[in-house]
Amino acid sequence: MHVKKKLIAGVMCLAVVGLMAACAPQELTTNPAKQSEIATNEFGRIGNNIGYAEDGGTYLENYAQYADKLTYADKVAKNAEQNAPEQYTDQFGFTYQPVPSDPKGWNNSYLDADNRGCLSCHDSIEDAVMSLDTKHNAYAMGYPTQLTIANCLGCHRNAGFGNTQLVETLHGIHNGKSQFTAMNGSCDSCHYIDSNAKFNLWDYAKYDLYKGITNVKAADAKLNVSYDQDTISNNDQLFFESLNNEPSEWRTETDPAVADSWVLSIGGEVENPLEMTVTELVEKFGTKSSVQKQSCIENATGNAWIYQAELTGVSMKDVVDYVKPAASVTSLKATSEDGYNMVAPAFTDVNYEDCLLVTEINGQPLPASQGYPLTLAVPRNSAAAYIKTLTSLNFVTNSEFEAEGGVGSPVDPDTKSMQGKPNSAVLNFPDGVVLDGQAGKELTLEGFADAYDEPIKKIEYSLDHGKTWTTLETPSNDPTRWTYWRVKYTPAEAGAYLLKVRTTSTQPDGSDRVCSRDTNFLFNVK
Repeated sequence: MHVKKKLIAGVMCLAVVGLMAACAPQELTTNPAKQSEIATNEFGRIGNNIGYAEDGGTYLENYAQYADKLTYADKVAKNAEQNAPEQYTDQFGFTYQPVPSDPKGWNNSYLDADNRGCLSCHDSIEDAVMSLDTKHNAYAMGYPTQLTIANCLGCHRNAGFGNTQLVETLHGIHNGKSQFTAMNGSCDSCHYIDSNAKFNLWDYAKYDLYKGITNVKAADAKLNVSYDQDTISNNDQLFFESLNNEPSEWRTETDPAVADSWVLSIGGEVENPLEMTVTELVEKFGTKSSVQKQSCIENATGNAWIYQAELTGVSMKDVVDYVKPAASVTSLKATSEDGYNMVAPAFTDVNYEDCLLVTEINGQPLPASQGYPLTLAVPRNSAAAYIKTLTSLNFVTNSEFEAEGGVGSPVDPDTKSMQGKPNSAVLNFPDGVVLDGQAGKELTLEGFADAYDEPIKKIEYSLDHGKTWTTLETPSNDPTRWTYWRVKYTPAEAGAYLLKVRTTSTQPDGSDRVCSRDTNFLFNVK
């Protein structure tokens, strides 16, 4: 087990996913046995290791020698030992093994799996982002769930946010670059080419290619599944996305003096505009509390840019009643200290008791990473409508404004469905976690299911690559809260297991919306 060395982005730039494409890095190999010498003959060719004698004769004529030279059991055992998968330690202290062990060493010997995919080179995607030569927002996952390439594709395969498309940049960042070349990078570092000659992302395809995964039918797995909608995240589990200004300008403390001097301007097409400090707002309007989820619009399959917490702050309904917006008002322009105001929530979305000017989370001052001293929280929306370090609110009339018919997440170009609506992920372990001493003992996996503004109808779980399923029905589901699920399972023996999670929500017309991709979670039981 070791901490993975980092690929520093000296010659690489642009989108996080470009950096994350993996290589075939000899430098990262820590098992010397994997680098075996290749025997060649006098012509520099590989061969004549087994088949025929130096004094001549065909392979068939030397058939009697096979018993001495071909020892299958020894060969297989040696290969498995030489190609044992690597283990790493993540930022949360978990040991994880991305590639399952198999009795023949197939996964590394033939798939070269330890040298493929984003995290074969990079400590984490968060680290890759912060190592870029150019500016990119920084991220931090609150739960030990690994950030994956799927979240990157939300921005960089969709033009709605004005970001550069991956197809325009990814290959240029890697092909021919000195670091990628020095690490034996190739097309296979990032892709799996299927029988139809289609280039698939390795990090999507790998779970169906690995050998050594133990399949367990639903009837034999006897999963104990349950859920609630009340589980609260701790404040150290709240995911973070940076502001757009310089990091040197970010607050790291929650100094009360800031709230005493921070002025919020509320105006636009209103009868009673006002300017007040945060402290004055609280004194005038009081505070209310409600449990709310927050999920990033880019939160894709198996990722955890989500949390649920008790938010406390000034009710926007009270503010609306006081400032008296014009009857024509269509939307609210909320502006952050860093100038961010991309999202304009519909007026109907903010005219609620639980739409809050947040000053506290879970009974504590609003954390600096969450926008201290004031953040706008708009339930029934994505986190894009949660505006941090709020400086102004303007009620506006826009004749061209059209409220979205529900929250729309980016579309997966392969499945043609929204990539994170609905969605699930395991929250208490990283993918590939190594669970020592767990064989024969009950294990609890915890996670979430969510579909923004749509209620979750059911969650299904499979331990045999989707052949059989255990279903968890979630009747009377409240879409303003997440669905926090627990799966209890006792693995009968040591080995690698794959939990697939399939999530279904209910659309406004009553029809089912099934996740665009199943969530895959690998765990290694020792």
